[in-house]
Amino acid sequence: MLQKALVVTAGPTGARTVSLDALDDLLRAGWRVAHTSPMGGGGATDGFAALVVVERAAETEAEAILEQIEEEIDGDGAPDEIQDPVLRWIAGDDDT
Repeated sequence: MLQKALVVTAGPTGARTVSLDALDDLLRAGWRVAHTSPMGGGGATDGFAALVVVERAAETEAEAILEQIEEEIDGDGAPDEIQDPVLRWIAGDDDT
């Protein structure tokens, strides 16, 4: 089973966002919602957010492995941050 997690947002008046469009694209491609969790925004004027986990069955195990590799290679475009203090120290990124 392949899974992806998305943070889906909607504008204050229910306006569509890029994240909502991405979720719609995945659902059209055959993914299904496995779990949702609200992340606040109820009553706020800035909009609403939710964590949505989608999943789909891999046709083969090789396909699942290839998709995971592609996701790791593609990444999200943001630099990776090392959260563990020991690993940060080893990498020379210790700000203490």
